[in-house]
Parts: sequence; C-alpha cells; structure tokens
Amino acid sequence: MFFNKLPLSYLLLFFSIPRLAVLQAAELQLSNGDRLTGEVIRREDGKIFFRSPLLGDLTIAETEALVMATPETPVESLAGLPPEIEVVNLRDAESLRPLPARTDPKPWKGKLEFGYLNQAGWNNVLNYSTRGEAERASAKDSLRLNARYLYGKSNDVLSTNRSDASFRWRHEISERIFGQTLTSYKRDDIAGIQLSAEQNAGFGYNILKGGRQTASAGAGLTYQYREAEGVEQGGTFLGEFFQDYAFKFNGRLSFLQSLNALYSPDGRAHLASSGAVPVLIDTHAEDYKVRFNSTLQGRFSERISLNLRYEYEYDNAILDKNGRTDRRVTSSVGYSF
Repeated sequence: MFFNKLPLSYLLLFFSIPRLAVLQAAELQLSNGDRLTGEVIRREDGKIFFRSPLLGDLTIAETEALVMATPETPVESLAGLPPEIEVVNLRDAESLRPLPARTDPKPWKGKLEFGYLNQAGWNNVLNYSTRGEAERASAKDSLRLNARYLYGKSNDVLSTNRSDASFRWRHEISERIFGQTLTSYKRDDIAGIQLSAEQNAGFGYNILKGGRQTASAGAGLTYQYREAEGVEQGGTFLGEFFQDYAFKFNGRLSFLQSLNALYSPDGRAHLASSGAVPVLIDTHAEDYKVRFNSTLQGRFSERISLNLRYEYEYDNAILDKNGRTDRRVTSSVGYSF
C-alpha cells in the first residue's frame, strides 16, 4: 500500500495534522487570577477541557475560568521560516502614547534671618541685622530674591546703616550652560551712597551639578547708576565675573559661597567740596569692586537654623578710603517657610 512505502516520521506527521487543526492555542484566566497557557480541547456541558504542557489535561467549569484566545501559529513558523513582522508606523505609535503629566513649577520657598549683638563695657556696641530670601525653581528657570538691612552703633555713634536687595533669574540653555540676569539695589549712609542700582546680564557654566555639591561660574556686562557723595553722578558699564558654590555635609549642615568682581577702566571722577564749589581731585579713578559672601548653615529642625556668615566688600569708587572696605562676621537665627 501507499502508506507502507512512507517512512514512519512522515506517517506520524500525517496523522497529527487533524489533531493540530482541532486544538486551539489559548490562555486560560482563572477566577483567582492565575493564568495558564495551553490548548482548548473542546467546550461542552458548561465545561472547558484544557490541555496544559505543565499540568496535563484539565476540566474546568466555564463559570470559573475565561478563555483568552491567542493568534494561531503562523504557517511560516511551521515551515521553519521567520514569521512576518507587522510594521508599525512610529508616528502613529507616538500619537497613541499618553501625554506626559504636566509638571508645575515648585512653589516659592524662603527664609527669614534675625541677628542681634549688644555689648556693654569698654565699648558699647549695638548691632542687628534682618535678612530675607526666597526662591522658586522649575525645569528650566530659577528665581531668587534677597534683601538685607544692617544697623549698628559703637559708643552711641552710628557705624552701620545699610540696605540692599537683589533679584536673579537663571534660565538653563543646556545641561551645563545657563543665562542669567541680576538686578540689584543698594543704599549706604556711612559710605555716602544715596543710590546704587545695577543691571547685569551674562552667561554661566555649571561646573558641578550633583546631589551634594553644585558650582558654577560665568561672566557678563553690568550697567551701574550711582548717586554718592564725592563721586560724579551718572552711569557706567562694568565687566563682571561671578561664581557660586554650595556643599551639603549632611541633611543638617551646609556651606554656601558666592563671589562677584566688577571692573571698568573708565570710572567716574572724584569730587571734593570746597565751600559751595566742587573741586575735581581725580580725573582717572578706575571703578572696580569685589563682593565675597560665605555662610555656614546648621539646621536644628525643618524650620529653624543657625547661620554663621563672613562677608567682605571693597568698592574703589567711594571717595573716603576708610569707607571702601566693609568686612563683617555675623550670626543669625533663621526661620524657613
């Protein structure tokens, strides 16, 4: 006969074809949440006859399981050929993805600081300071506002009466490069500065940008308008270099530092009063100044902190040489909000 001439392997394949056609590849989801992969043999009398490669033949009530049909095995895979791959349009796939959640900028957070010193004895010293700062950050922008008022007396003689404020905006151009503007105001009765207003614009580079420490440096151009005793009133342009650094020792102790250096070869002339007539005493007074600030901050709690500051400032444009340097060490208690 014909079948007697065929090899045994061909006969087994021939007789298994009807059986392959009957069985249907499927996934069985049980009521307890388990899933089984195998083949549905048949469904009758409210029962599912299922064959699992691991558990063998099973009989399960249709009320206890749900058949999740899977695509039939492609003919290509039976013939040893790779199955046809469905090409997905990437543009269509992107449109089906859910939109990313909108990230609103973080709310404003800030801190108020109060410092007080009262010394009596050989010298009677009274000093107090009030500071405030607030900042807000988003994915690309950061805003920072600082304000300060210093007052002091030594042997009942006024030694400090100064107020200043600044507002800084930084915009991240890339992971490392940013642009910034800085607007500042200053008044100092002891130094004879009635008004000093500055507007800076520049670019910077993030040298370090980690979880524990950050550092950046940059440069820009500053326009300064000043009204002060002994200095020709008006505005001038200065080149500016800036740098800042922050390091967190742990969750309670941190160190902050900043430096600004401004310079202009075309400074304003110095004037001295002789009676009612001002007299020119210096026609080539270079205009430059340096500001250095450092703070060691320790937190007692989430709200309360103790701050130790060292501040240095030198301003060559001030006529009185003794008033050009301002150096101070202050301690203050801060409240964060």
